[in-house]
Amino acid sequence: MKQFLMGSAAIIAVAAPTAAFAQSTGSIETENSIIVTGARTASNGVSGVVIPDSTKARAVLTQEIIARQPAGQTILNALNLVPGVNFTQSDAYGSAGGNIRIRGFDGNRVSLTFDGIPLNDSGNYAIYPNQMLDPELIEQVNVNLGATDIDSPTASAAGGTVNYRTIMPSDDFGVLMSGSAGEDDYFRLFGMVQTGEIGPWGTKMFFAASTARNDKFKGPGGVEKQQYNARIYQPIGSNGDFISLAGHWNVNRNNFYRNPSVNDMRTLFGTGTVPASGSISAASPVYLKLTNAQQDALFNFENDAVCNSPVTGCTNYYGVRINPSNTGNVRLNSRWTLTDNLIFTVDGAYQYVLANGGGYTSIREDAALIKGSKATGVDYNGDGDTTDTIGFYTPNNTNTNRYTLLASLIWDIAPEHRVRVAYTYDRARHRQTGEWGYLGSNGAPENVFGGRNGRPVLNADGFQMQQRDRLSIALLNQVAGQYVGKFMDEKLRVEVGVRAPFFKRDLETYCPIQTSGSGFATCTSQPTSQLVIVPPTQVAPFPSNSLYAPFKADYKFNKVLPNVGLTYSLTPEASLFWSYAKGISAPRTDNLYRAPIIDITPETTDSFDLGARYTSRKIQAQLTTWYISFKNRIVTSFDADQGISVDRNVGKVEAYGVDANIAYQPIKELTLYTFASYNHSRLKNDVQIGSCSTVNAAIGCSALGQAIFAPTAGKRVTETPDWTVGGRAQVEVGPVSVGAQAKYVGSRFATDVNDVKVPNYTLVDLDARFSLAQWGAEKTYFQLNVTNLFNKFYLGNISTQINAGTIQGLNGANPNFSVGAPRTIMGTLTVGL
Repeated sequence: MKQFLMGSAAIIAVAAPTAAFAQSTGSIETENSIIVTGARTASNGVSGVVIPDSTKARAVLTQEIIARQPAGQTILNALNLVPGVNFTQSDAYGSAGGNIRIRGFDGNRVSLTFDGIPLNDSGNYAIYPNQMLDPELIEQVNVNLGATDIDSPTASAAGGTVNYRTIMPSDDFGVLMSGSAGEDDYFRLFGMVQTGEIGPWGTKMFFAASTARNDKFKGPGGVEKQQYNARIYQPIGSNGDFISLAGHWNVNRNNFYRNPSVNDMRTLFGTGTVPASGSISAASPVYLKLTNAQQDALFNFENDAVCNSPVTGCTNYYGVRINPSNTGNVRLNSRWTLTDNLIFTVDGAYQYVLANGGGYTSIREDAALIKGSKATGVDYNGDGDTTDTIGFYTPNNTNTNRYTLLASLIWDIAPEHRVRVAYTYDRARHRQTGEWGYLGSNGAPENVFGGRNGRPVLNADGFQMQQRDRLSIALLNQVAGQYVGKFMDEKLRVEVGVRAPFFKRDLETYCPIQTSGSGFATCTSQPTSQLVIVPPTQVAPFPSNSLYAPFKADYKFNKVLPNVGLTYSLTPEASLFWSYAKGISAPRTDNLYRAPIIDITPETTDSFDLGARYTSRKIQAQLTTWYISFKNRIVTSFDADQGISVDRNVGKVEAYGVDANIAYQPIKELTLYTFASYNHSRLKNDVQIGSCSTVNAAIGCSALGQAIFAPTAGKRVTETPDWTVGGRAQVEVGPVSVGAQAKYVGSRFATDVNDVKVPNYTLVDLDARFSLAQWGAEKTYFQLNVTNLFNKFYLGNISTQINAGTIQGLNGANPNFSVGAPRTIMGTLTVGL
């Protein structure tokens, strides 16, 4: 059995027919007893490939395939094997970030949970792939496509959920050590100790730690990561009750890659490749298919390797383009049998986050912002005057303290009928500050968290310099109910659920907010009399340099969200399934800071799935058709020049598509797997981008003040390919096993009006393993991984915008792109005792 687990060709698998694919203990317990009898005939799947017996479209990856990916890789990269999912990352090793899309929904709308607790940022709902659990410790990752479990503690699950679960501590004592090395000076060490069962009650624990580093594949700087994990598991009695306590701590110190923008490419390659803004339109889009020489130029387009003058101009110095983060959590999971037919589950967690995205600002020592109410500036460089321009490290720090509780009461009315009621509580205290810090003589920050943890920068009044200062409380109280019933000799299973989330957002800002709607703060010691303050009810046009006074506000968003589904077994091998779920994504606190009084309606989705499955000992297959209606879609893009995220409302989106996958094992030594997805996601409305002014009235506007709309109706959703197709093949002969996986990603658009297009690409990865299991060392092997085997150039993550071309005199925005990692080779030696 151990040899099978270490070397099987499993791709999408579960360990047992009653294994659950949900996130919380309550959802796991509910699923454990509802598998239709007919589905058990192929419980072992095809070499470990099992299609989950669910009313929802769902996919599961387990440790078998996770271990085949490069050591230390983010778990989200493995989801590229799931139909309907596309993940792009910033480098080959997984610790530099990336972006996930599920059926066209970006990561901010996908709920990511870790043993049932939410990991999305509590302010902007972003997912940070570089902060995931070490892959050796992940038992499984499961994906709900377009739907969520009824007790999900999330404000952002409009596009579905991703949950990964920690491995169970082993019954036996053991030690596992792993060392990896690869190109770009990659080096990683991982170690784990399993205590086995100790004491009279069968208590078991594991402790694990890892460290990893690598250089960026282009430009100066690198990535460093440390992680520490532990779990203690205590079974209670013999009926499956338990209590588990786990801890996680992760430290990242990353230098950003410099992502070229449309304007950068125009400067680098000329208007023959990227035309001027006035020549770009949806009818004549820029197609970023680059020559070999142009591709080489983008590899050389990076942040500066040195800072020649730290005090005057190091905006693009790699030392200030960083992403430091300290993140951790403590997780509790438990199950309690109250009576023979009544079960109670409780999960809880505390999370801590401190992180920023770097930054640099240079100002004159005698600038008004420095002077405040005094007549003199500050001699920061100690040269006897206040006439110099000085550079500072200016990060936007986010510090989060978050508490989560999930409780379920499960009642078996009869063997075929189960009812669950659930309560979810989630409270995040989100403190966002921007304390300036000093730079050292080499241009690097004295402290990566600026003046928050290091030497503060004070103005002439003794006021600490910062660019934002605000506090938000994101609160969720949710009640839910679920019924599960089996009928017609268990051929038909019906699930009916409803959840009612009650969201509250308490906001307080301690600095005036710019009226431009960007959300910028102006933190200064200047008295109110020296500022242009407008009433909170005033709307555009605003006086020049006007500000809203510091304010408090609270918002409430409530919704009843039904979901229903069924499965019907046609034969022991074939079944049909159908589901409907209503989803919500509450406004992000970052969006709510745009002005003291704004009107933002939560995003909502109506998601439908209809599909068929066929499962036997030779074949596992699933075909799903889906439709999603998405209302009031708010799109947020990061503006690298300003260092903030800016949001826009693109109205209604309509999407439909098909997901299919099939696994086949013709002989024991060979497993084949393929998948394909078609996605038709289109915007339904034009988006207002401005109004007619005296400048552009002569070139298209009919009247001053008339609204100007971008022609987005009917256009494809940004960063979403119409087609993704892929697969994997694995051969195992004796101690040697070789696997190859490939994925085609169709062309994507970088703007809502579809006037900038990114070419399609195909990536192939290779893995090969030599195991010593047949010589008695069952947990010892050497593995070679090659990513992007054919060294394909491609553009990965896209920071999207409304338009890049000029519309009625209004200039376009400036989307930017990450360059995908080239071919990368690494090796890993794993030794287990």
